[in-house]
Amino acid sequence: MLKNRLMLIWAVIQLEAVGVVRLHVDENLSVTQIIKKHNYPVEEHTITTADSYVLKTFRIPHGQQGKPESRNVVLLVHGLASSSDDWILLGPDSLAYHLVDSGFDVWLFNARGTRHSRKHLKLDPEANATDFWNFSWEEIGLYDLPANIDYILNHTGAAKLFYVGHSQGGTANLVMLSQLPKMNEKIMAASLLAPAVYFVNEKSVALLKVVAVLFSPRVRKISFYEFPPKSSSHLTDISNQLCSFPGLITICYNTIYFGAQLENHPIDQKLIPLIVQHAPSTLSTKQIHHYTQIMQSGEFKRFDYGTRRNLKTYGFSKPPVFDLSRITTPMLIFYGNGDFLASPLSVQKMTNELTNQHEVVEVPFDGFDHVDFLWARNAKELIYEKTLEMFQKYVN
Repeated sequence: MLKNRLMLIWAVIQLEAVGVVRLHVDENLSVTQIIKKHNYPVEEHTITTADSYVLKTFRIPHGQQGKPESRNVVLLVHGLASSSDDWILLGPDSLAYHLVDSGFDVWLFNARGTRHSRKHLKLDPEANATDFWNFSWEEIGLYDLPANIDYILNHTGAAKLFYVGHSQGGTANLVMLSQLPKMNEKIMAASLLAPAVYFVNEKSVALLKVVAVLFSPRVRKISFYEFPPKSSSHLTDISNQLCSFPGLITICYNTIYFGAQLENHPIDQKLIPLIVQHAPSTLSTKQIHHYTQIMQSGEFKRFDYGTRRNLKTYGFSKPPVFDLSRITTPMLIFYGNGDFLASPLSVQKMTNELTNQHEVVEVPFDGFDHVDFLWARNAKELIYEKTLEMFQKYVN
């Protein structure tokens, strides 16, 4: 990873020195500007959680033809190091547009700490970093999701909404529905794309072991903070420039996404410069550390602070597990056979604990990987249409 980063820096200096022409990429377009460019209406909503984080949620209320707002509402929830941006970067084939064109009122979620939700009523992400960044995906499930769902239902007048979550968007959904059972009554059905719950695959275990070393297991002696740190922002700027040069997209892609080979993914290379402009987003190191705890223990459970603090926080020496048998929301669960994070065995282990009505689907494309769920050129055909088909059964 560091070697690739250095290659990025060296290459951009050399290419700019000889005046190589870059691929055309729209510079610095916001989510609102991108949606408007695609000729869809868009709204920005500010939502405050019960623990005072201020979140921004985007809404596409109807399609391009100016149809009236639908009472069929859907919330799209991003994964780790991602944001609402990911749901629209695929252009006309993006899930957000596919759903809104099919008559849904689409809302795009942004978790605390992401590029769009870096506010708090009392805390500053830099001046009060220790307190502001002291959250995991557990808090996203317990506070951010309920705040969004209640706000959306109240704003639209809908009785229930549909839910789509990618990776951590699936993790947070399972936390919410198992810890707050009444929230099951507010979700008509959910589609979980590569939910990150267990990590059985050898590659994912190896990756997270490296992460566990970087983020010391001595939780009581460390503070949680923003990741990537602000000091690395200049590297992001360099990467953004470099990834618009022809011939270097593979290096750029490999640097960001776990060293995977671009040729093994059904992703249009011309999309990479746009992706790099919007991803990755910021997050808390506690989110990463929580995942390493799940990997190490093999249990889907609340954050482990150590015996003494666990007793104070939970009343037990060990953190309680999330009881997935309490979930009643119907689900459609996708996995790819090339995904080493939400691997087939990992998803199977998770679904073995579910007692709700659910269907598990292997994406019918060999080598389908974790990020392919968002940006593969055939994602609409393989995943989005089946999700829409499931939702429409409940609409009817």
